Amino acid sequence: MSGLLSSYDMPMGRPLTHRQAKMWPTVCRLTDIALALSLCFATVSISLMQAAYIVAIACWLLQLYLNPHRLHLPLLIPVCGFALASLLSTFTAAHPWPSLIESRNLFEWLVFYLAIDTLRSEARATLLVRLLIASATVMAFYGLWQVFEYGSTFRIAGTIGYMTLGGQLLLICTLVLSQLLFHPPSRHWFWLIPALIILLMTLAGTQTRNAWLGFIAACLILLSLRHRVFLLGLPVLCVLVFVFAPPAVQNRIRSFGNLQDITVQQRLSMWRSGARITRDHPWTGVGMGVMREMEIRYRPSDAPMRPEESWGHLHNNAVQIAAERGLIGLSCWIAIWGVFLWRGWYVYRQSGSPGGRDTALVAGSLACVIGFLAGGMFEYNFGDSEVVTPLYFIMALPFLTRASETASQTGTSGPLP
Repeated sequence: MSGLLSSYDMPMGRPLTHRQAKMWPTVCRLTDIALALSLCFATVSISLMQAAYIVAIACWLLQLYLNPHRLHLPLLIPVCGFALASLLSTFTAAHPWPSLIESRNLFEWLVFYLAIDTLRSEARATLLVRLLIASATVMAFYGLWQVFEYGSTFRIAGTIGYMTLGGQLLLICTLVLSQLLFHPPSRHWFWLIPALIILLMTLAGTQTRNAWLGFIAACLILLSLRHRVFLLGLPVLCVLVFVFAPPAVQNRIRSFGNLQDITVQQRLSMWRSGARITRDHPWTGVGMGVMREMEIRYRPSDAPMRPEESWGHLHNNAVQIAAERGLIGLSCWIAIWGVFLWRGWYVYRQSGSPGGRDTALVAGSLACVIGFLAGGMFEYNFGDSEVVTPLYFIMALPFLTRASETASQTGTSGPLP
């Protein structure tokens, strides 16, 4: 943590009082510690993770009070548009209170801007990325112990559930692979190889198919950017994984593309329910937090679910958001990812050497988002705070790199007028 908790220069903005000058390094240090803890706790407990990032945001706001400066705010227009569309769906919902409660998740976007403004360098960002990898590897060990304890058919869940853990491991395995492919080897690099093996074994043990698909999509992106020849070996690797996988994992793999599989039939039914909701509430949706009730109301008569069986989401990001927040919200949501990928790709093209620290961060971020969106075609992973909070940190990495380059060329930002 010594690289993270380095010395903090006094701000270049307005002069600080003696008391404020004494507070400044402490506030900066608390912000960094709380952000690091929120990433570590993401694989352990949603309550601990949220408590840590709330502290980080509060300390960051205090930093902005002590040192007002221009913020680098990428994606601001689509993010604000999505937030306004979410609030509009709340105000027009038949049951506004549950939707208003769910609206609190919009504050998670502050983690994105917090990371951009406070990390300040690729070295600090890389340190936090590897801290996230290390904490996830510890949880992966615990997950593998669960298999030995409960048998090979047990779906590894850690302490947060197998679906959530699978979504997190999709992101973290992608980050490890990007570090191995793009970051120059060093004595602090080789531990990532056994970590990736452990994390991949745990990802397979979650038996979470959407996370598997997302990771394959992320691998295609990373290998296309770095070593395209390795793409030829990816099918062979998938076959080997299938051959040596436990029977429970093999059965899940066989279910890919099987339209008669009960879980596939259930998803198709939920998507039809979502389409019906969107047809009746096209612009602002039905609001958030009411999908369990709405899915039953709009469920097709031939749905392969018991009448009393209810689902809180529709197992698809786009279908869920269109039903909850309408086509206005869905358009803003799509714009967020489109603008991110466009700007992130521009930063990648400007990063220069394909084997540098900044390239590893940017490529890993792009691949994580592609993997997240691919997995979200079959799961509502956007509604999982333990997944999207680390994702927002990861999304900040290209803009941190861009901000660092700009700062090195133009100097430190001055105070707000």
